[in-house]
Amino acid sequence: ISKDARMTPFSLIVTFPAGAVEGEAKGNLFLDDDELPEMKLGNGYSTYIDFHASVKEGNVKVWSQVQEGKFALDKGWIIDTIHVLGLNGSGATATIEIDGTLSNVTIDTTEQNYLYGQVDGEKNIVMAGMKGLNIPVGKSFSMTWKI
Repeated sequence: ISKDARMTPFSLIVTFPAGAVEGEAKGNLFLDDDELPEMKLGNGYSTYIDFHASVKEGNVKVWSQVQEGKFALDKGWIIDTIHVLGLNGSGATATIEIDGTLSNVTIDTTEQNYLYGQVDGEKNIVMAGMKGLNIPVGKSFSMTWKI
């Protein structure tokens, strides 16, 4: 099953505390051919990725740092979708820069619902979603936008 799962495009979900105006998130991913008994780099059959995200002063940044990316690049694995939850914002769309270049990918925002009723004057909390990114898993990237 894990081999089949790796052949589908990856989705990345980033979460911040609800209504965060400042925060950081991180996670990692290890990919290999699922044949070796131990997880290690340096054999040409694995890739390791650290993912990072930050929100500060209305700026959102999501980026990766890749080690031994050739394996993932050779497999053609991509990140297709990124969702960021918990952002403080109006839900207005923004432009995205990927590796310093304006992207034609659009941000879909959805207001997140409260479990209990929202009190007048509270912040709007939104989820931002980007689809069709086609970012190679084996290559470090940086994506920024303003909310």
